[in-house]
Amino acid sequence: MPKTILFWPDVYKEQGHWLPTLKWAEDLSKLGHTIKYMGILDCQGVVSAYRDESATTGKFPFEPIFQNTYPVGYTTESHTSPNERWRPDHIWAIAYSALGEDLGKYKDKLNKDLYEDAQSFRNTMTSVNPDLLVSGYFTSLESLLIHKIYGVNVVISTTYLRHPSEDPAMRAIQNLMAFSPTEFFKLVNLCRYGELKQAALEANADSVDLLQDPEIEMEDFVEDLQYFDELIPCPREYEYSHYNPGEKVHYVEPCILDRDLKSSNNDFDVNLLNKDVYPKLIFVTAGSQVLDYEGKARHLFHCMCEAMRSAELSSYHLVLGVGSKLINDYEWTEFKNQPNITFASWVPQRAILSSLNLEFALIHGGLATIKECVYNNKKFLILPLGKDQIDNALRLRKYGIDNMVPIESITPKVLIDAIVNLESDRKTLQNLEKLSEVFQSVERESPGTQVLLSNLNS
Repeated sequence: MPKTILFWPDVYKEQGHWLPTLKWAEDLSKLGHTIKYMGILDCQGVVSAYRDESATTGKFPFEPIFQNTYPVGYTTESHTSPNERWRPDHIWAIAYSALGEDLGKYKDKLNKDLYEDAQSFRNTMTSVNPDLLVSGYFTSLESLLIHKIYGVNVVISTTYLRHPSEDPAMRAIQNLMAFSPTEFFKLVNLCRYGELKQAALEANADSVDLLQDPEIEMEDFVEDLQYFDELIPCPREYEYSHYNPGEKVHYVEPCILDRDLKSSNNDFDVNLLNKDVYPKLIFVTAGSQVLDYEGKARHLFHCMCEAMRSAELSSYHLVLGVGSKLINDYEWTEFKNQPNITFASWVPQRAILSSLNLEFALIHGGLATIKECVYNNKKFLILPLGKDQIDNALRLRKYGIDNMVPIESITPKVLIDAIVNLESDRKTLQNLEKLSEVFQSVERESPGTQVLLSNLNS
């Protein structure tokens, strides 16, 4: 029997949190299930860009939420990390949505934006009426509230390789610490509003006291998160062998999409993927969140451009994905007429990393890009810029793939030497090929899709 699955990978536009879920959505859609996404307006473009070559609209419907709290442009205007960007406003919208028909009684007590966002969220959840919510690690608290209020089964998608102690329950507690004790009481009581309302009616009370002490500790409030299945879209072989995350954590397929997201940018020359025209490519990217580490990214791009003037790299052509914000920067003026360099605001990453003429990729070390490099068995160097990227590179080292270059040490000469050395490092390349075979095998088996199906049928 067909079911409805609602995906909400993250509050914010972190593409690495959204893209793996599109693979699961595709698999479930092919089995006849109804797929929907929800998120803030900034995230709609990620989902709508996932479409067939001839299609003008995205494959999966998108339900906008929290439109007052997070208007268009919020994510793009805020270049901080998710931890710094996180705000509690939408938590209250979810919590107050629990009031249902009684929400109108609180209209004068809530500000207009919160009231409308709570009402809209309620409408979304009741109209979609999902059988399963697939949410993200960074929306653990939000997922818990939805589970408690709407009774929806939840599967968590964690799109980075976390430490075993950094589980969804711990993440939820970290977010709960942003609230005062009184606010915590209110959150808990809103989640059990139906129960409290019934008790108030039996006691002939005029209203529900949302500030009463619910007599529950944070650890107990988040306990349900320990019973949700958690998907990590990466084969277990890439993880540290001594990690024991527990039976509810599943290392699954790498979730390599079968197509690039359609972009409004049209500055990429598809001839670059033609091996007859460009026999040997080097691709350099700092990821979709390039502005999070703008200074380091600029340094990498500049050093690579200088390196392309060397005799050692004279047979290569460089494709530099600098992003839309930096494409017209004055800094590249001296290199734009250099015939062996192409600057691009957007690059079809799946296509270029699977292209026959790609010889090397220099990447920042985000898990999504690493997985694509490994899956396609492409020689690549990791130059970590921040976040979890150093840890991702260290995991490759234990597998015998030593390809990390500290960003602080790079010069044009360092990059040249790293490329030349990797080209002749037979042991590293053999280990990369073995890991690539593992990734391809797990991708074919699709264990993550099977976990989701199990949750639908439970």
